[in-house]
Amino acid sequence: MLAGPVGAGADARSYALAVEQAHSLVKEGLAGRSDAASRAHATLVAGTGETQPEILADLEKSPPDYADADKRLTAVAAALGRPGDVGNPAQASASLHQILAQDRYHGLRAGQSLWDRFWNWVLTQIFGWLAGLNLVGIPLWFWLTVLGVAAAVAAVIATLVVRTGWTRGGKTLAASAEPAPLAHALDRFAAADAAAVRKDYTAALRALVAGVATQLSGRPYWESSPLTVRELFRSSGRLEQLRTLLLDFELAVYGGRPTGEETYRRAEKIAEPYRKVPEPVEEAA
Repeated sequence: MLAGPVGAGADARSYALAVEQAHSLVKEGLAGRSDAASRAHATLVAGTGETQPEILADLEKSPPDYADADKRLTAVAAALGRPGDVGNPAQASASLHQILAQDRYHGLRAGQSLWDRFWNWVLTQIFGWLAGLNLVGIPLWFWLTVLGVAAAVAAVIATLVVRTGWTRGGKTLAASAEPAPLAHALDRFAAADAAAVRKDYTAALRALVAGVATQLSGRPYWESSPLTVRELFRSSGRLEQLRTLLLDFELAVYGGRPTGEETYRRAEKIAEPYRKVPEPVEEAA
């Protein structure tokens, strides 16, 4: 239910982003957050103006009618998300394919490896062979023995996998234990500084947020994780502390709104604690 017109391009993306952010705050209000109504109201007014009067009225009530606001925001988000409402479907499709082509989504595109196919074939043959046997009359102790042997073999294989990293993700897990993520975060912060010098504040903000996300996670998540920045910040338990940084990032990267110097400098101050390299602890003599 859209109470007013929505522009195209960056305005439409900003509108949808404001609805999403307000919806997230309303859900937090349903969970007991005290200032969710005022924050959601301010977000809606800033991003959608007065085009959603019913939702604004729900948020202005005392107590706020979160249940009705939740239903209405769900309907608005569904209306904004219908493919028929996309101003430029071809451009939207191209943007989607460009996002899915990133390295972090490689697992979605990759099929089974030859190794996985081989073992699937082996298991299929074994089960087919067992199904063709006449197993009537075999005592119970035999099956218990087979089950015990299988469990022991599985335990040995699992131990080898854990200790040697004998998986496609093993190298990634091993690498994440090394101090490389810290250097990666520092590189991101350096890239943010360089972009700010060029006055490319949108690129600077993107690199700045990447550095913060890497510092919080301890891993170079920007390239490898399918999680969004919001999900990364929430999983770290610092979503509230970083909310302003997150909203500026979402408006710039997802909403297509240009980032000015004032916005970037504000984000830079929020990210400052995450730029510090932890000093090594000296061992007592």
